[in-house]
Amino acid sequence: DWSSDVCSSDLTVNPDTVCYQTPGSTYSVTSDPGVTYNWTIVSPGTITSGQGTNAIVVNWSSASPGLIPNAVTVTVTNQFGCDTSTTINVYILQIIPTFTAQASCVDAGCIPLTGTPAGGVFTGPGVSGQYQFCPSVAGVGSHTLTYTYTQNGCTFTTTGTGPFVVNPLPSISPISHN
Repeated sequence: DWSSDVCSSDLTVNPDTVCYQTPGSTYSVTSDPGVTYNWTIVSPGTITSGQGTNAIVVNWSSASPGLIPNAVTVTVTNQFGCDTSTTINVYILQIIPTFTAQASCVDAGCIPLTGTPAGGVFTGPGVSGQYQFCPSVAGVGSHTLTYTYTQNGCTFTTTGTGPFVVNPLPSISPISHN
């Protein structure tokens, strides 16, 4: 007496990292003629294309950051009714980079820039060498800098907690003697 469990096997692979608010992640298994593919996705992920084939596209854009256990499963069934499944956990990666803007005078020296997490890149007016803000280069006024951090192929960007303000020097006339 054969039961379907005799032909069945399961495998779980852990985890796949997906960037926060990603609308299209592709998952696939090797194509095998004569088999059927049935994909299941844990909510809030949704299959946008490929159900019934060896590859699907999943929209994770509404998923919260963190681990989604058993997020993607494909069951492959052959012409004899034997099936096997493989499952992957998904980790939705979100990093919120931060840095704090500063005010300075136009004649101040370059100010070191520090972002969290470390290792990102600063861009914007007055940024020198990716890690310094030079007020004399930026000029008088309000300047918005951007800090970009990349991890596991995911890029996260912030514009800081406010503009960098470069203040003018006061006007002064020469000392006169009467």
